[in-house]
Amino acid sequence: MINEEHDAVSDKRITVEEDGQVLSEATVSAPDENNEARAQVHVASGHLPVGTHQRMADALHQAVSEDNAERLTASVPRGEAELVEGICDHLSDVAMRSAGSTSFIEGEVKPT
Repeated sequence: MINEEHDAVSDKRITVEEDGQVLSEATVSAPDENNEARAQVHVASGHLPVGTHQRMADALHQAVSEDNAERLTASVPRGEAELVEGICDHLSDVAMRSAGSTSFIEGEVKPT
């Protein structure tokens, strides 16, 4: 199950759940004056069901596309290769960098 909530400052909260357990969640900002959205993605520890990371990447892409964002900067836990790959599939002109235990992915949002 994928849920999306909005708070008072236009941030979206996306959660990927299964059997009532949150597997992954993201906070996504509305696009700024440069039409760039920012996302912070968190992943539950331990083994996750197959497809969890792709579901989050797809939901993230849908959220920023609905907001008409042209660019996305996403921070994800380092070592989450499937999640990084899923996010990158929805972007073009991708740049990645790491800082500590976080990976940053930047790119232009592909049309849906």
